[in-house]
Amino acid sequence: MEKKPGMKKRICFIATGGTIACSDSGNGLMPSLGAEGLAAAVPEAGELCSIDFVQLMQLDSSNLTPAHWQEIAGAVAERHDAYDGFVISHGTDTMAYTAAALYYMLENVKVPVVLTGSQLPMEHPETDAKRNLLTAFHAAASGRAGVFLAFDGHVLFGDSAKKLYSKEFHAFHSINRPEAGVMDFSAGKMVWHQQDCPSSGSFRLHRQLDDRVMVLKLLPGTSPELLKLAVDAGYRGIILESFGAGGVPTDESPLSLLPMIDYAISKGVVLVCTTQCIYDGVHLETYEVGVRAMQHGVISGGTATVEALAVKLMLALGEGRDLTWKTAWLC
Repeated sequence: MEKKPGMKKRICFIATGGTIACSDSGNGLMPSLGAEGLAAAVPEAGELCSIDFVQLMQLDSSNLTPAHWQEIAGAVAERHDAYDGFVISHGTDTMAYTAAALYYMLENVKVPVVLTGSQLPMEHPETDAKRNLLTAFHAAASGRAGVFLAFDGHVLFGDSAKKLYSKEFHAFHSINRPEAGVMDFSAGKMVWHQQDCPSSGSFRLHRQLDDRVMVLKLLPGTSPELLKLAVDAGYRGIILESFGAGGVPTDESPLSLLPMIDYAISKGVVLVCTTQCIYDGVHLETYEVGVRAMQHGVISGGTATVEALAVKLMLALGEGRDLTWKTAWLC
């Protein structure tokens, strides 16, 4: 469709369910409101842009899997050239995972792709859904290419969003990266702080995901046998959620993880280390307990979130990338 000067931006609204679409089922909240019903509750969005609707699924985001990420990414990719932007409504519980997935799966995306949801259903009298959806439509109509997550007036890059609150409206924060922008509601426009420096390369969809990836959170006293069990269960990529800057029990501990790290590496499993700290990332080169882990083959996850690491590892394994070099999979 050729756009004429002065025409409204054409936005595709893809609905997937989540709290924003929920009603009381008598057994707790369940998604029920469709894409058109959601948009009708925010008439300002229709004044801002022309909206087409796709009801892709109607699920609580706790029920989503990597196969659903593929479905959402595919829906955007097949409509990529027909729209000026995309809004995706989504449950908040796993939205950071989906945002990270789309960030990496939609390589060189040329239009804004903006995920949003809410802490309260659209029909709730005190809902945050209208504010969030309006922010998302403004971001999608802005022409700023990239994958973003819009919530409580803040717009975050898709690879750095994390849900920190289960009830507060300002639920999502940007981790180890400045926010992309904020919504100025009084002026009715987006204010962008950061650019994503989009590549001039061609748009490409990455669909190959190997979901045999898991996160092993270490506790003081965690049995190394848990790592062996994960390897023997067939996991190909394991993210070790370690202590502080990258503390992994070594030979100074009666529960050294190093022998099982060797076992995992010998079986071809990729081990990535991150931290249980929310901010600043992992720095394996700082302490001996981190250096030893690297010497035994563990890859540093740097400042990436667990959500981003999980997606990147699934993609790297799914596409059969060469993981011999410790940082190759990060590219």
